Amino acid sequence: MMRGLIVNPKSGKTSGKGLALASQLAPHKQVLVRVLDNFGQLDGFLDEMAEARVSELFISSGDGTVQAVQTEIAERLSPSFFPRLALLPHGTTNMTAADLGFRNRNVKVQADFIAHREARFLLVRPTLRVANPRDGKVRHGMFLGTGAVWQATLYCQDAIHGVGLKGDLATFATLASAIGKSLFTPANPDDQTRIDRPYRIGLSGSGGHIVDGQQLLLMATTLDKLILGTRPFWNGKNGPIRITTIPYPVPSIMRWLLPLMYGDEDRKVPAGSYSVSGSTFHIDTATPFVIDGEFFEAPEAEPLRLETGPEFTYICG
Repeated sequence: MMRGLIVNPKSGKTSGKGLALASQLAPHKQVLVRVLDNFGQLDGFLDEMAEARVSELFISSGDGTVQAVQTEIAERLSPSFFPRLALLPHGTTNMTAADLGFRNRNVKVQADFIAHREARFLLVRPTLRVANPRDGKVRHGMFLGTGAVWQATLYCQDAIHGVGLKGDLATFATLASAIGKSLFTPANPDDQTRIDRPYRIGLSGSGGHIVDGQQLLLMATTLDKLILGTRPFWNGKNGPIRITTIPYPVPSIMRWLLPLMYGDEDRKVPAGSYSVSGSTFHIDTATPFVIDGEFFEAPEAEPLRLETGPEFTYICG
């Protein structure tokens, strides 16, 4: 069995975990190791993996690189090359790996597993296929957000990552900043710098119109849990894609934050909040959106189409 390792050392800034792993695996001829000096090398590295008949591909990176790998495999290389994936959480943001990634974070353990061990714990999950971003390139991610999610991600990357915070700590700092401003500063829907402002978002599914008008945010995912272990979805899972919208004006944060983020499927929610599931959705908005931490523009003349992508198998240990 041939295994592959792709390392994006820039994903984790100065952590060095991916490069340490690559160094430990360099002597093993049954592991094809490639390090991304620049992102333009990714397609060529994946072509090498396909030619070498790699059956299990380990990815040392953050969410953005995982999304790029899944996209290339699903759209360009499948079905002739469709390996199992193992997500090693070595990036600045690792929400996908927190749900589907390799469980042991010790680099020596990871190297030993890749070189010698058989996969025993597997999870299967479809991608979230974003069919028509403005640039025309399909993406296969695991999480999409718009409205306040887009604004919060922008703030997190510009202000929070800049002071050295990463992962859950960065997310917590972003959330704390937004909550503090909402609690202690009067609402101002015209302030474009605020996270908690109105965004026009429409949502429809196979059953027709779901919501339209001024919303705080929209989140869509095929993951079971999001950052900080949150599960902001309810009403049962009747399809692979789960979507939640929260209305504007913002409901009382002190009253609703914990129920919305950590409640069960039968939780009470503020009026105007919706959580649905299905296989295909359309989002009508001019607001930019994020896929796994990467920024994209909405299409200009049509709704954004979300579809259920192919199922990948993830090696968790």
